[in-house]
Amino acid sequence: MLLISVLMLVSVAFYIVTERKGLGMLQLRQGPNKVGLKGLLQPIADGVKLFTKEMIFPYSANKALYIIGPLICFICAYALWVLFPSECSSVQLGLGLLFFLCVSSFSVYGVFMVGWSCDSRYGFLGAMRAIAQSISYEVFLSTCLFCPLILVGSYNLNHCRSVDFPIVLVGQEVLVLWIICVLAETNRAPFDFVEGESELVAGYMVEFGGVGFALLALAEYSNMTFMSMLTGCLFMGYKLSESVYSSVMFALYMVVISYFMVWVRGVVPRFRYDLLMGLCWKVLLPLSICMFMVFSGLLLDVDSL
Repeated sequence: MLLISVLMLVSVAFYIVTERKGLGMLQLRQGPNKVGLKGLLQPIADGVKLFTKEMIFPYSANKALYIIGPLICFICAYALWVLFPSECSSVQLGLGLLFFLCVSSFSVYGVFMVGWSCDSRYGFLGAMRAIAQSISYEVFLSTCLFCPLILVGSYNLNHCRSVDFPIVLVGQEVLVLWIICVLAETNRAPFDFVEGESELVAGYMVEFGGVGFALLALAEYSNMTFMSMLTGCLFMGYKLSESVYSSVMFALYMVVISYFMVWVRGVVPRFRYDLLMGLCWKVLLPLSICMFMVFSGLLLDVDSL
């Protein structure tokens, strides 16, 4: 577990640089290219800069919550990696995906503390947007999550790796809904209203710098990486433990989905906030419930045979 957490910290640091360089290519500019060969050492430079800066508290901030908020976001983000489906892992959670839902819901408290403790109207409005968006899309996410789990028959993420066929073959529609939900849950474009630069500057983390900002950034990009891994397990998992080739394919799926989030940010404009909430409650949630009923009926048909 410790090794996975360290590897994820390193991969998330390089993921941030990959996004910056990817957006640079999409916008016809260089991106980071000064530190090391083609900017490969940029994560080290950013880490040293952020973790050596002085931590400054806003005058009217609640100092205890100002420190605890980023820590809760960071701990919740990296606690999810205990679910990483590896045969070498010493922890096998039978109800792992329920643990995922609980932790992802609890992380809302960290976001609220971050936005409220700094005593800034922009940070508070960003936190309120994030909480409303996360709670709304949690319902939609749960419904989409249960669709492939009906066919798997287990909440254990390792069992999703050993199904007889990739679930994407019968669940393309659910995959599309799931990807939309992943973008909304991780506050990515076109649903990045939490960090609407033209409205809220940087959202709930606007008053944070140095270590606090580093923890929040690592938590956000760790969530993106985890959701990419979870997407690969749920929809592309196919007896991954049987060969090196299938494990390499799984890693490739994870990289492609992660870069897809970067590509969406570079080419899709931001929605209006009221359209986001209406899309969730009026369109996506009814569609996901219908797909859940279809998958339930599919399971009943298979059982009757």
